[in-house]
Amino acid sequence: MRYAAAVIAVGLVLAVVGTAGATYHVTFDFETSWGTDYAPGWENMAYRHGPAPVGKMMEQVAGGYTGNAMKLIVDSTPLPSMYWAGVNPISVSADAMKKQYDPWISVMYYDEGSSPTENDPAGQLIAVPSWVNGYTGPGLDEDWTDIQFGARFTAEDNYYFVACGESNPGWVDTGVARPTDTPAWHQLKMQLSSADGKIHFYVDGTEVGTSWRDDYVDLGTEIGLDTMFMNPLSGWGVDKPYTIWDDFEFGSSIPEPMTMAGLVLGIGCLARYIRKRR
Repeated sequence: MRYAAAVIAVGLVLAVVGTAGATYHVTFDFETSWGTDYAPGWENMAYRHGPAPVGKMMEQVAGGYTGNAMKLIVDSTPLPSMYWAGVNPISVSADAMKKQYDPWISVMYYDEGSSPTENDPAGQLIAVPSWVNGYTGPGLDEDWTDIQFGARFTAEDNYYFVACGESNPGWVDTGVARPTDTPAWHQLKMQLSSADGKIHFYVDGTEVGTSWRDDYVDLGTEIGLDTMFMNPLSGWGVDKPYTIWDDFEFGSSIPEPMTMAGLVLGIGCLARYIRKRR
């Protein structure tokens, strides 16, 4: 009987250790080809105030950060005034993206360079955290919580971020320069911190700023990528604006469901053994 107890105890310890290292982590490396307008597990991003601009995902056969890459093309816009199109992964765990688990999203962005004399397409990593306060704003029926991080076509010198909301300071300059003559891959990452409630922004692993807001409860499930461009789209002709991406990832410290199930099972077995011994 002591041997059985020892086996259960060891199993429980292993389950706990396994739980400590098993976290929520989803990766889209765009290595597998697809025959539709969207990579498997992705869709066009909705627009809360009407029909959305249409972005289409085309596989780049070569030239990715690791193998293949994805080209996000602006295919159409319902209104001439629209200057973006976005896509997002479909199945994002709402629980895993809560603040207490330090959720994050990351992507490799192929920045083809900036030009002071042209309005080049710009790529941004985006997230829409949950509405957390009663602010409605002029003509709005919700708190505008959008987070955008990356390049801009109206200010092409550096990377910027913006965290929307009541009395927000607008676009914040990270001070990190974008490439000019030579295109380059750069990692864009944002993470909601459980310690201070702010979203922290990173370029190539180095923190470059934080959101002014600290009232976030999650990073949201509407995370994804944008191509932004100088409108109207009709002015681009057949050469529609696009951006290039690779290795889109997101995750948090929440344990994977199967790992938690194993831990619960181990605890249950130990509890039943103790009851029998009594």
